[in-house]
Amino acid sequence: MSAVRITKGPVWRASRAAVKRRKVQTFVIGLVVALSAMSAVLGLGLLQASTGPFEQAFGQQNGAHAVADLDAAKASGQQLVATAHAAGVTGATGPFQAAQVSLDLGPEVGGPMQMTVVGRPQPQPGDVDRVQLWQGRWPSAPGEIVLDQPAGQTLPAPPGQTVATVSGPGLPALTVVGYAFSVSDTADAWVAPSQMAALHPDHVQMLYRFAKSGTDAEVKAELTRATAGLPAGTLVGFQSWRTTRAEMLAKLESLLPMLIAFGVLAVSVAVLIVLNVVSGAVVSGYKDIGVYKTIGFTPRQVVRVYVATMAVPAVVGTVIGLPIGVVVGEPLMNKAFNALGGTRQISPLVMLGCLIGVPLVVALAAYIPARRAAGMSAIAAISAGSAPKRGRGLKVQRKLAGSRLPRSVSMGLGLPFARPARSALTFAAVLLGVTTVVFANGLARTMTDTSAASDRVGAVAVDVGYDTSQGASAQGDAIGKAIRGVPGVDGVAPQTGDMVGVAGMTTEVNIQYYGGDSALMGFTMVKGHWLAGPDQVVVPARFLNRHHVSLGQVLTVELNGRSATAVVVGETITGGDSMFYADWSTLQQLSPGRQADHFEVHAAAGVDRQALAARLRALAPGWNVGVHSTADPNAELKVFSAVITIILSLVAALGVFNTVLLNTRERRRDLGMLKSVGMTPRQVVAMVMTSMGLLGLLGGIVGLPLGYGLHALIVSMIEHTQGLDLAPSMVHVYTLPLLAWMFLAGVGIAVLGALVPARSAARLSISEVLRSE
Repeated sequence: MSAVRITKGPVWRASRAAVKRRKVQTFVIGLVVALSAMSAVLGLGLLQASTGPFEQAFGQQNGAHAVADLDAAKASGQQLVATAHAAGVTGATGPFQAAQVSLDLGPEVGGPMQMTVVGRPQPQPGDVDRVQLWQGRWPSAPGEIVLDQPAGQTLPAPPGQTVATVSGPGLPALTVVGYAFSVSDTADAWVAPSQMAALHPDHVQMLYRFAKSGTDAEVKAELTRATAGLPAGTLVGFQSWRTTRAEMLAKLESLLPMLIAFGVLAVSVAVLIVLNVVSGAVVSGYKDIGVYKTIGFTPRQVVRVYVATMAVPAVVGTVIGLPIGVVVGEPLMNKAFNALGGTRQISPLVMLGCLIGVPLVVALAAYIPARRAAGMSAIAAISAGSAPKRGRGLKVQRKLAGSRLPRSVSMGLGLPFARPARSALTFAAVLLGVTTVVFANGLARTMTDTSAASDRVGAVAVDVGYDTSQGASAQGDAIGKAIRGVPGVDGVAPQTGDMVGVAGMTTEVNIQYYGGDSALMGFTMVKGHWLAGPDQVVVPARFLNRHHVSLGQVLTVELNGRSATAVVVGETITGGDSMFYADWSTLQQLSPGRQADHFEVHAAAGVDRQALAARLRALAPGWNVGVHSTADPNAELKVFSAVITIILSLVAALGVFNTVLLNTRERRRDLGMLKSVGMTPRQVVAMVMTSMGLLGLLGGIVGLPLGYGLHALIVSMIEHTQGLDLAPSMVHVYTLPLLAWMFLAGVGIAVLGALVPARSAARLSISEVLRSE
């Protein structure tokens, strides 16, 4: 009976009539709610994905807490399987035969690589390390291989072929039949178990999950207990999931602050727009509230009418916006979290929260002004709904009337003050839109410049390398001279490396020796200068910050009983925290007569890199020649930030659209009177556009420094988490023309949202307006 009363009672009839009568407003509210729901899903999805991203991927694949390498000659397969039932072990898979092999993945990758290949049947549900096969199929016979790669990264097929093949010294050719990803990093490639005999396995692998695995010490203790029954020396080594986690997160630390910032902005814009649109719609209906009270509606019934009226577009908009947000959001998150492999999904909890939360925000936004109006007398409500109080806007308009501004402009500048609360919410939406534009644009430029500098994009055209596993090269000097004579070569830098000791450091570090034209190879300097003479070293920013090295400090390098000293002359973006670069003279002191086993080649302007690489392969057939990539490593992230920016700007513009629509409806009588005394349609448009242009201008004035400051904050966090020092050109990315353009973004958002309802207001006929009044 209660349901029948609701659907047939006065509240339901009044709310249904309001929806039918105000179709445009209902449509706008539904559209705003749909975009806000989409924005909220995207924002909350980003925040949820940024919380424990490795743990989420690790849980999806039932990752291994310990990857154990065991000597099959000392323990039988039965003994190894028995370790799965040891105390503390909650899951185990294996044993699998494994081998360390040198595989040539082709010139595009850079030649032979030492890889761990495991013979394993296709992972099944419940297995530890449930590897995600994202393309192709699992190997089922000899001659087939699956490579471990993040989603979207595949090997190019040789010319004239449709599939890639890999091989190595003394190994059969293997056809790549699929690509998979292990978040536990258990292998570089997988083959069918029947293939392993031809790869000469040197150990077996067991994968374990433990009840206690919070620290490396706990993992080691649990693994020791699980393998205690095996013969001595069976356990050769192991890899803890904590180590893998640290390595994986190092790739994401620079992204997380950005993703969190975008998530917060998206949710904030969604909430503000809903509050603005819904509360404005209720306030504009105060006249109707007065009428309802006149015909006998109680205050409670009045509130129910407006909450029910807003519930229709709220529910419809949420139901439409949620799946769109999921469809748009998940591919964007997959791009952002590509380093963890797998597919990122917006959790059902986030979708449920938005499904309930967005309509609740709408209901709250409708309830507060409706409750306030319901407490007014019928006369007061009708008076408040007829038009906003004249005192606020009229004072500003009168002060501007004496200026030389056109009358339509001076009147437009006073309009926002007539509804200060609504104008404040509209201003906040525009402000967040401008902040997002400034922040996203600056961050995209910083990350693009940093990645390009770190990867030396565009500087090194071709890499020429010798497989050092075959011994030292005795042809380095001759090859270097020959490369210089190849047409199109503009510079050559001989290179080789060593693991050396450095006085005062407890662990060995990697030293890369450079000679020749190394200054052409694109090393971006943060401080100091590149190698310019003997006994000089340049250190990466990560190395400098980790080891607390400073410019001008003298390092003593030790190798095989020899030592050399060199002074730190520069800090560069390129390189990790356990390596640095030295002049060729340092190599001659530590290893006299040593020749280069690698060359970086700088090409002359306009030279085709692929053609140059072909000429170099013909010159040095025993060496690996690869074209250095010129691709933007942050291309996907730039697309991500652009999509987020466009969505939030559209949501903000829609908020402006709604504000102008409500203001126009409230001022229909005023507009009719103005047109009756000679105001032209063009002047009406100018007046309306000026009112919103003012809010857009203020949004630009405040949003510009906010976006600038947010960019500086996030970049500072990235520097801290990555141990980086960025060059000034990578931090101060805003030019005056760019700042001017982004300053006008607020005006652009306001004009975009105000144009259509302003033109509609200009087309109002005087007779229609006065008759409706």
